Amino acid sequence: MTTMTTTPHGHGTPEPARPGDPDAYPVLTVLMLMLGGFVLPVVGWLAGVVMLWTGRSWTVGEKWLGTLVWPGIVAVPALVLVAGLVATPEPGAGHWAIVVAGIVGVLGALVVLPWTFVKLLRAGRLTH
Repeated sequence: MTTMTTTPHGHGTPEPARPGDPDAYPVLTVLMLMLGGFVLPVVGWLAGVVMLWTGRSWTVGEKWLGTLVWPGIVAVPALVLVAGLVATPEPGAGHWAIVVAGIVGVLGALVVLPWTFVKLLRAGRLTH
């Protein structure tokens, strides 16, 4: 929402617009980035990534964080699982990999995603 202020002399000239995005854009971007993949798998997340990179509210580092958080949360447990199953050729010996991959996946979803969500929301709202 854009507000108008007056100068100290009482003239009704509007203050120049601050750099950044419209007020709802950062919130919608982060919601699309974090939850869009549930609504439209892959496509929803990609839409959030496009919105994130076209937005002016985030630094390049924050944009990379938002871009890679979901692939990281999916890829890291998958790599642990594959590595564990490949490293233990005898049947039944790879159960530890399933447990570790599950723990890493759950921690990622319960800790890393909310932390990223809050960090991106705060950064997006700071410009407003």
